[in-house]
Amino acid sequence: GSVVGSNWRSIGYLRGLARFKTKSNSPKQAAQRARFGMAVTFLRPMKNILNIGFHDRRSNKSTGYNQGMQSFMRHAITGEYPNFEIDFSKIEVSKGGLEKLLGLSVVSDQANTISITWQDTSETSDNAYLDDQVFVLIYNQTEDIFTTYKNAQRQDAGIELELPAMFSGNEFHVYVFVMDRDGRDASNSQYGGNTVLS
Repeated sequence: GSVVGSNWRSIGYLRGLARFKTKSNSPKQAAQRARFGMAVTFLRPMKNILNIGFHDRRSNKSTGYNQGMQSFMRHAITGEYPNFEIDFSKIEVSKGGLEKLLGLSVVSDQANTISITWQDTSETSDNAYLDDQVFVLIYNQTEDIFTTYKNAQRQDAGIELELPAMFSGNEFHVYVFVMDRDGRDASNSQYGGNTVLS
């Protein structure tokens, strides 16, 4: 027949046998393919962090990576086909109910260093804990390189990232989110802005 059973992520479902389709040349579909290709190319290197930030384990119907893809295509791609651009301020790398980092600041005022600071609100908030793990994702737009740091906690109120001297003068975009000690809940990610490495 034309229907086969299958199983994915413990979900049983039926799907039709694949049929060959020729690519449509309609502008709408060409634009959609371009948006999808742009999202895959940009997000693939951060697949692991998206699965953490969107917390893949919370939903077995869609991976964290796929949720990140949907958000990217919906919010972060701007312009008209074929001149699409990325709005880096609209990229989301996590979603959740924990309190975000208040007073977030990102600067590079020391050689080869990006300094990130925030306020520790764990003593005054019902939804922030001193040992929440802070995840930092930095994107070197000049070299097209992603780097992740996760060696700080909310109570630290800051972290300094020392980068190779060869990156001096490069433009970086910084994203931050926190996750509780059990890895069950995260905050919505925050865009820390872009900075040029001193």
